Amino acid sequence: MNLGQRNKVNVNGNMSSMTDLVFLLLIFFVILSTLASKGVNVDLPSSQGVVSKATQLQLQIAVGPEYSLDKVSIAKEDVAAKLQSEMLKLSEKDRILYLVVDKNVPTGETVEMIGMAKENKWQVMLGSSPIKE
Repeated sequence: MNLGQRNKVNVNGNMSSMTDLVFLLLIFFVILSTLASKGVNVDLPSSQGVVSKATQLQLQIAVGPEYSLDKVSIAKEDVAAKLQSEMLKLSEKDRILYLVVDKNVPTGETVEMIGMAKENKWQVMLGSSPIKE
């Protein structure tokens, strides 16, 4: 006479759905990591409690619906040439470009100005309002 259980419960779990989930997550993160773009390196100022670079400011360019260099309106096409000529008049350590960018200006135009400054090895400061004299 057999007194054992006839219906045995299977305790083993099915792992195929778990492995599918792991592979989907792996594919998601691989694709996401390839789409991530690199940003612009920005040199952040450090506070030393002494005279700031803003007091040594030499050139200020406002980027908005129209461009202005030291409060003089200039065409967008002339910005690079004008900045080059003005920066040549300054000593190497005084070549600081202060960018005053309007909030409605596309980011690409700001990045172009920063890129131009980096190519010419000028220091860049960003601001949202002009520095008062």
